[in-house]
This record gives sequence, structure tokens and C-alpha cells, in this order.
Amino acid sequence: DCSGLVQWTFAQVGVNLPRTAQQQYDAAAPIGASQIQPGDLLFYSHTYPDPNATITHVGIYIGNGQMINAPTEGDVVRVMPAFDGFWGAHFAGAGRVGG
Repeated sequence: DCSGLVQWTFAQVGVNLPRTAQQQYDAAAPIGASQIQPGDLLFYSHTYPDPNATITHVGIYIGNGQMINAPTEGDVVRVMPAFDGFWGAHFAGAGRVGG
């Protein structure tokens, strides 16, 4: 899933992140849209009903308006537009983490 992909990816470079998209959102330093750089996390809200979380999805920004995304369970990880269509309609903010 999305947060598992992010957690695993960052662990490869020694950065430990919590498990869920909401927890990753809470752990990241918020950044403005004009500050987003490759490697930053992109957060999306209410992409599915979850009574315990506002932030329900996370992707990794790679530049040029694109993100590495694990869209839904059973779907393949792929590069997708970060700010257009479905994802753009649910964009909630960006955050930066470091190690």
C-alpha cells in the first residue's frame, strides 16, 4: 500500500517513518506548494472512508508534477500525475522528512 511503500523506501536510506499515511503526515515537516522538491511526501485526504484519519494517501514527489504512487491495493506501483485528476482533487499538502 501507499504508506508501506513510503516507509520501505525511506528505510533504505536510514529514515524511519511511521506506518500509516496519517502518521507520516504528522511526522513530516509541512512545506508550501512552491517549496516541493523531489523526495518530498505528497499527502491526500479522504481518498477512501476512514473514520480515524483525514490523510488517507501518500506519494513520493519525483519532479515535473509527477509522483511515485501505489494507487490502490492490488494495483501496480507507478509514476502518476501528482496534482491533476483524482489525486489533484484530494491533495492536502506536502511534507519533508530527513535523516
